[in-house]
Amino acid sequence: AGLASGLRGKTGQLRVGSVVVVSLDAFKQALLRASPGDIEVLRVDLATRGTGRYDRGEISRALQELGQYLEGASSLQSLSVRLASFDVAMERLRLGPETWAALIRGLSGVAQFGRLKALELSHVTIKASQATQTVECPKARPGRVLRRAATSPTRSSGGGDLLAPKGQSLLLGVAIAKDEEEAPRSFLDVLGQLAELEELRLTHDEILGSTAMMLPPVLASLPKLQRVDLARNNIPKQVMQEVRDALPRRTQLSGDEKQA
Repeated sequence: AGLASGLRGKTGQLRVGSVVVVSLDAFKQALLRASPGDIEVLRVDLATRGTGRYDRGEISRALQELGQYLEGASSLQSLSVRLASFDVAMERLRLGPETWAALIRGLSGVAQFGRLKALELSHVTIKASQATQTVECPKARPGRVLRRAATSPTRSSGGGDLLAPKGQSLLLGVAIAKDEEEAPRSFLDVLGQLAELEELRLTHDEILGSTAMMLPPVLASLPKLQRVDLARNNIPKQVMQEVRDALPRRTQLSGDEKQA
């Protein structure tokens, strides 16, 4: 009884450091049973067992629950989400605005904890409209330092110093959020706040050249980023080279030879 008690947190959920699931049922059970504050590695792979197995609505609901789960993932260091290419009706699986918004809020929560080192989103369609879609994110935790991406609306149009939004102050070039509601943020804004990120994989995401060109200012602001994989998208070779040229030398870009 003592051992079982030690494996469970105050909420009764299991305190485990790593969760790897390859089915939708296991994914949903993990969200229910595993304590979000103890997870360090979370890998969801719905592509391994083949496509056409899942209902679009079921996947959407599970991903919305994932977004809520991530808001409490204070120890998370590695997150991988690989969806199936097609749903049970053999239609391309694309996330609706509500599901995408839930993921942005979840990633925003993870960014505030400042521990994520590896992020993979595969078979998750990222069009320009989704990359720039803004959503209201949870309140920042008191004293939490948030990085502002180069694409953030709080940055001056000339790419100069940050402009502090109402209710915030600036310290050494970063915004410190007060205990109030944050301004709406997009996927690009949240990506730019992952200060500890070392590896980013955005593969099979239908990323076009116009969307890819939005990435360099954000990625260049991440001081520890070493590897970026953009394979299996729709990015022209010339654009891939432009993205590479715009990144710091410390960041290695791959995926040129594997574009549609």
